[in-house]
Amino acid sequence: MKKIEIQKKLESGICGVVMVDENSIEIDVIMTRCPIHLPEDVLQVDDDKDYIFTGFNVNTEKWESFPVSSVIDVEQLTGEGAENNENKLQASPEYLQDLFTDYPSDDLDIMEHPEDLYK
Repeated sequence: MKKIEIQKKLESGICGVVMVDENSIEIDVIMTRCPIHLPEDVLQVDDDKDYIFTGFNVNTEKWESFPVSSVIDVEQLTGEGAENNENKLQASPEYLQDLFTDYPSDDLDIMEHPEDLYK
């Protein structure tokens, strides 16, 4: 994978980046370069080396740089190019009702808001 491909995906949304470190251990990092996902006080960081890419680590909230050669895969999680989730299984109300046969149907609203049980 080339640096320009990695940066294009990171600039269009949040990505799961799978890499290997110097000990051949796989590392999964959630990264972005998309301005709408960056905290307001964080400035964009650029690097001028073709063999290094820089991305904002969503979990640590820090910029991190990695060798392009260490990247195994970049999965687009949000933004343009992300897989459409509309085709995934969606539970119908009937299916959910069957799951909760021990509860009267009126209690399903309470289950959505358990704090109501303690009032």
